[in-house]
Amino acid sequence: MDTIVSTIEENEDIGNTVLFRYTNSTQEDHQHLCAVVGAMSQELKDQKLPLTPITYFGATISSLDRLSTDPNPADSVITALLTFLSMVLPQISVPVLRKRRAFVMDPVLRVIRFEDMSVGAVNAGLKCVSHVLVVSEKVNWLDISKEYNVLLVFVTDSRSKVRKQSHSCLRDILQSFQRSAVLAPASEGITSIFERFLLLAGGSSSTDSGPRKGAQEVLHILDALKNCLSLMSMNAVTSILKYFKSLLELCSLLSQGLIANSLQLLCLSPTSEVASDILLDLLCKLAKSASEDEKSVDSLTFTARLLDVGIRKVYSLNRESSVKKLPFIFYALGEILACEHEEAAFAAMEALRGLISSCIDGGLIKEEVEQMSDDEAPTTIVKICANIEKLLDDRFSAVWDLSLKVVSVMFDKLGEFSFKLLRGTVMSLANMQDLTDEALQYRKQLHECFGSALGAMGPKRFLVLLPLNLEAKDPSKANVWLFPILKQYTVGASLSFFGKSILGKVGELRQKSQMLEQEGRIYSSRSADALIYPLWSLLPAFCNYPLDTASSFKDLKKGLCDALRDEPDVRGIICSSLQILIQQNKSLLEEKNDLLNDDISIAVQRAKATYTPQVAAENLNALKLAAREFLSVLSGVFMKSTTDSGGCVQSTIGQFASISDKEVVRGLFERTMVKLLKVTQGAVKAELSANSSSTKIENSANGSSPLLARARLLDLAISFLPGLDAKQVDVLFSAIKPALQELDEFISANLDDLLQLMIEVLPSCHFSAKRHRLDCLYFLIVHISKDASQLRKQGSMSSFLTEIILALKEANKKTRNRAYDILVRIGHAFGDEDQGGRRENLQQYFNMVAGGLAGETPHMISAAVKGLARLAYEFTDLVSAIYDLLPSAFLLLQGRNREIIKASLGLVKVLVATSQAEGLQTHLKSLVEGLLKWQDNTKNHFKAKVKHLLEMLVRKCGVDAVKAVMPEEHMKLLTNIRKVKERKERKLSGDSEVETRSVHSKATTSRLSRWNHTKIFSDFGDEDGEDDDEANTSSRFNSKALTLRSKQTRRTSAAKSLPDDLFDQPEDDPLDLLDRQKIRSTLHSDKNRKRKQEASDDDEFEIDSEGRMIIREGGRPKREKAKVDPDGDAGSRAGSSRLSSKSLKKRQKTSASGWAYTGNEYASKKARGDVTRKDKLEPYAYWPLDRKMMSRRPEHRAAARKGMASVVKMTKSLQGKSVSTALSMKGVHSRENRRSMARKANRGVLSFFCSYYSAHLWFLCS
Repeated sequence: MDTIVSTIEENEDIGNTVLFRYTNSTQEDHQHLCAVVGAMSQELKDQKLPLTPITYFGATISSLDRLSTDPNPADSVITALLTFLSMVLPQISVPVLRKRRAFVMDPVLRVIRFEDMSVGAVNAGLKCVSHVLVVSEKVNWLDISKEYNVLLVFVTDSRSKVRKQSHSCLRDILQSFQRSAVLAPASEGITSIFERFLLLAGGSSSTDSGPRKGAQEVLHILDALKNCLSLMSMNAVTSILKYFKSLLELCSLLSQGLIANSLQLLCLSPTSEVASDILLDLLCKLAKSASEDEKSVDSLTFTARLLDVGIRKVYSLNRESSVKKLPFIFYALGEILACEHEEAAFAAMEALRGLISSCIDGGLIKEEVEQMSDDEAPTTIVKICANIEKLLDDRFSAVWDLSLKVVSVMFDKLGEFSFKLLRGTVMSLANMQDLTDEALQYRKQLHECFGSALGAMGPKRFLVLLPLNLEAKDPSKANVWLFPILKQYTVGASLSFFGKSILGKVGELRQKSQMLEQEGRIYSSRSADALIYPLWSLLPAFCNYPLDTASSFKDLKKGLCDALRDEPDVRGIICSSLQILIQQNKSLLEEKNDLLNDDISIAVQRAKATYTPQVAAENLNALKLAAREFLSVLSGVFMKSTTDSGGCVQSTIGQFASISDKEVVRGLFERTMVKLLKVTQGAVKAELSANSSSTKIENSANGSSPLLARARLLDLAISFLPGLDAKQVDVLFSAIKPALQELDEFISANLDDLLQLMIEVLPSCHFSAKRHRLDCLYFLIVHISKDASQLRKQGSMSSFLTEIILALKEANKKTRNRAYDILVRIGHAFGDEDQGGRRENLQQYFNMVAGGLAGETPHMISAAVKGLARLAYEFTDLVSAIYDLLPSAFLLLQGRNREIIKASLGLVKVLVATSQAEGLQTHLKSLVEGLLKWQDNTKNHFKAKVKHLLEMLVRKCGVDAVKAVMPEEHMKLLTNIRKVKERKERKLSGDSEVETRSVHSKATTSRLSRWNHTKIFSDFGDEDGEDDDEANTSSRFNSKALTLRSKQTRRTSAAKSLPDDLFDQPEDDPLDLLDRQKIRSTLHSDKNRKRKQEASDDDEFEIDSEGRMIIREGGRPKREKAKVDPDGDAGSRAGSSRLSSKSLKKRQKTSASGWAYTGNEYASKKARGDVTRKDKLEPYAYWPLDRKMMSRRPEHRAAARKGMASVVKMTKSLQGKSVSTALSMKGVHSRENRRSMARKANRGVLSFFCSYYSAHLWFLCS
C-alpha cells in the first residue's frame, strides 16, 4: 500500500483514490479498508465537509480515539483505520503534525499495545509512529522518548512481520536523528535493551528444557542492528562492538553471521564513526575463526568480503594499527583461498587484491625496505610477501589461477622493490613453468604473472633472476620460453642494456655459429643462428618508453645502422622500433593520449609517468641528431631493396623527416628529385628508342626498368613529405602530376582492348582473383562515366556494374567486402564534386543499381537490394530515394523467397538507422504495416529480426507514435517491446548520460559506426538489444560479475582460443611460406586438430560398411598401439602421451565427481564381463533381439515376450514400489547407503528400458 501514497497529489481526494485502487480486490483487509473509507467519505459529504487530507485525518483520529477506549473493539475496523491513517499522514504538513503530535500518538499507542491486535494493525500503527517521530523536532529527548520506547518494544516481537516492520521504522528514525541532540539517547536505548537481553540469556540455566531466556531476543536485536548500527552514535557503537566480541567467543554460527552482516554495513558506511582498535580486534577474531574452523561456503565468502571492507575502514581510521595486522589477515584470506568452495576462493582473491592496492602504499614499502637486515626480525612487508609466496604452494594448485592474479597485483604494487622482496616468488614461478601441461592448467595466467614481474622490476633485474641461458651446451636448458614474455611485457627498459647485453649475445651467437660451422656441426650452427632473430625481436619492446633514450641512443645508433645495411631479416623490426620511439615522444609533446589510464597496465602507467615534456624534448633531440645518418641509410636501403614489406622503411623515413632539421630533409629531397629527373629523361629516351616489347619485359624482370626506378624515387620523395615546406611540396606535386595523367591516357588509348579483355577473361577468372578484377572494373566504369565521348560504351558499363552487384553475394569474404567498397567508391566518383562528379550523376548511378530489382532471379534481386542498402548507408542524399522504393521493398517482403526477404529487411534496417526521426514519422504507418504483412512459411524465420526493427522504430519515434499505427492484432508484440525497453531503462537509470540522451542525437550520429553487412543482413535480429548503427551513441556500461571457474567455463574459453580462430588464413590466398609466424601457426593448428581428432576417437561409435552401429557384448576391442618410429619426432610423441594422460585424468575426475556411471561395482576380478552382486540390481539387462517381435502372428509375439520375465528378476519383484521401499525390503542396507543405492536402482531400471527401446528401434530400421 506504500505505492498509493506516492501517487496522491496535493489536495486530492485520498479516499476516492483508495476506493479506486482497492474496490475490485478480493483480499479481506482491502475490502474492510474500502468499507471504512467509503463510510467515512459519505459521512463527511453528509456534513458538507471538504474531502481533504486534513478532514480525513481528523475523522480517522476521532474514530481511533473512540475505539481505543472500547473494551471489545473490532479488529478489522482498527486495522483499516490505522492503514488509512498511515496513508493520510504523509499528506499532512509538518507544522500541523508537530502541533497535533499528542492528538495523533495517544490513540495509536493505546491501540497497538492491545495484546490480541492483528499484525496488519500493528504494522500500520508502527508506520504512523515512525512518520511522526521523523517529522518531530529533535531538540528535547523527553518529548519523543515515549513513542520511541514503544517502538523499541516491538524490535523483539515474536511475530516476524511486526519485527521486520519495526526494524525498518527504527532505521528511518535513526536516519532522521543524524547530527541532532537526540541521537545519543536514542542509541543508548538500543544499547540498553541489548544489554538487558544479553544478561537475561547469560543468567538462564543451560539445563532448561526450552531455549535460554533472552537468547531469541538477542538474535532479533542483532538482526535489527544490521541496518541500524552504522546510524548510531560512536559511544553506542563502541559498547555494542564490545558485546560482539563476547558473542564471537561463543562460536555460534547464527550469531556470527548476524554480527558479520552488521560489521560489513558499518564498514561500508562512509559516515559511520567507530573505534578502530575494537573493530580491528573483531575482524581478527573473525579471520581466526575462518582460518581454523570448517565453515560453510556462505560463511567463508562473507568473511572474506568483510575482511576486505573492514581492514580498509580501519586503515582509513588508524593506518599504523591496521598495517601491523595485515600479515595475519593475508594468512587468513590465504586459508579461505585454499578451501574447496569456488565462490569463497574468488571472494578471498578479490579481498587480497583490494587490500594490496589500498593498504600497501609506497611510503610503507620504502620504510620497510630501509629497515630490512639479516639479523633483525622480518618486517611487516616481508611477512606479507612470505604469505603471498605461499599461495604458490602445491596445496593451492586447484586455485593457482586466482593465486597468480594476487601475485601479479603484488608485483605491480612493489615495483622495483619486488626484485628484493619477491625473489623467492619468481623462483617458485619458474618451478611452475617446468611442470607438465597435466600438472599446470593455468599456463596463460602464469605467463601474465611473469609479465607483471617483468614490468615491475625491469628486464635487467628480471634476467638476473631468470637468465636466458642461450650459451648452455644443452639446448633444452635454454629458457627460450621467455622470449614471448619479454616481447609482450617489457616497458620502461634501458636501451643501454639492450645494446650491451642483448646485442652482445647476438654477437656471441654469431661467432658461435661460425665456429660450429667450421667444425662441421651444421645442425648446431643453424640452431645458434635461429636464436639471433628472437633476440632482435626484443628491440620494439625495449623502445617502449625507455628510460635512457637521450643518453643511450647515440651508442645504439651504429649497431642499428649496420644491421639496416647488412641484415634484411631484421629491417622491419628496427624500423618499427624507431617509429615507436619517435611517435611516443611526439604524441607526448602534442598532448595526445591514445589510451586512458584505466585501459593500460600499471607498468605502462609507471613508465609514462617518467615521460615529462622536458624528457620527451630531450629524447627527440637525441633522435634528431641521428636523423641525418638514419635518413641516408634508410634511403639507400629503400632504393636497393626489391620489396618493402608493409612500407615500414617508407614510414620510418617519414617519421625521421618530421623531426629532423629542414636543411637535412631539403638536401636529401633535392638529390632525390635530381635523380628522378634523370631517370624520367632516360625513361622517355628508352621509350622512343625501344620498339621491342621483349626488351621491356626483360628490363622489368631484372629490376632495371626505368619505370620501376622512377616509381621508387617517387615513393622516396613522398616519404620526405612530413619535413618539406610549401615550396618543396609544389615541386613534388609537379613531378607527380604527369604520372597521374599517364593512367588516364593509358586507359583512353587502350579502352577498346581493355573492355574486350575483361569480357574474354571472365569465364576463366579464378575466384581468388575476383577481387582484383573488381578493381579493374572500377577504373573502367569511372573512366567511361566521365568521358562524354564514350557514351556508346554505356552498355559495357551496365554489364560491369551488374557483375559488381552480383559480387555482393560472393561466398569469398574478401571478394564480398571489395565489392561493397567499390560500389561506394563508384558512388563517390559519380557524386563528389572534388572528384569531378555531380549530385545528378549520383542519382543516376543509384537508379542504375535499382534497375537490378527487375532481375529474373532471386540472386540478382537480393544483390541489388543489398547494393541499395549500402549506398543509402553511405550517402544521406539517397535516403529520400529509398523511401520511394519502400512499396517495392514491402512487396518483396510478401514473397516466399528467404534470400530476398533477408535483403529487404536489411534495407529497411539501414533506412531506419540512417533516417531522422521526422522523416520516419512521415512514413511510419507504411513501415509498420509493411513489416507485419507476411507469408506463413517465412514469418517465424524472421520474427526476431522484425521485432528488432520495431524496437528501432520505438527508440527513434517513441512508443506512442508506433502504437498509433500498429494494427490491433499485433498490440501484444508492441507491449512486449515496451516492457523490455522499460526494463532496460530501469537497469541503466543510474547513469545520467543515458537518461538525458535524446531521440534526435541517435539519428544524427548513427552513421559513425562501421558498415557490417553480415550483421545487417543476418537471418535473425541482434540479440544484444542495441543495433550496430547506434554503437557510437550509446553509453557503454561494464559490470564486474563473479566468473566461476567451472569445467564448462574452461571448456568454453578453450574453444574460443582454438588455433582456427587465432590464425585466419583465407581460402583463396596461397600460404606465404616465407612468413615464419604463419608457418608456425599452421603447423600448430594442424597438430592441435590431429590431437583433438585422436582424443575424440575413443568416443566415436563403431560403424560397419552399411552405416549401422556395431554393438559388441564384450565391449569395444582394444585399439592397437601405434608403432613408435625411432627416427620420428620426439616432441610429437610427448605431445600425444600428454594428451592421452590428460584425457584419462579427465575421465577419472568425471567418474569421481559422480557425473559418469562406470559400473565398476559389478566388475569381475577373475573374468571379463559383469557379475551379479548380492542385494543389488542386475548390472545390465538386455532383451535378446528376436525377429518374432516383428511377426504379425500373436502367438509368435507371445513366445518372444516370454524372455522378458527372465531378464530382470529383481526389477519385476519391485514393480510398483518406490525406491526407498525397495531398498528397505530386506533390511540389509544402512541409512547412509540408501541414497547411493537409490541412484543405482534407477540406473539399473533405466539401462533395461534403454536396451529394450534400442533393440526395437534397430528392428524397425533393418
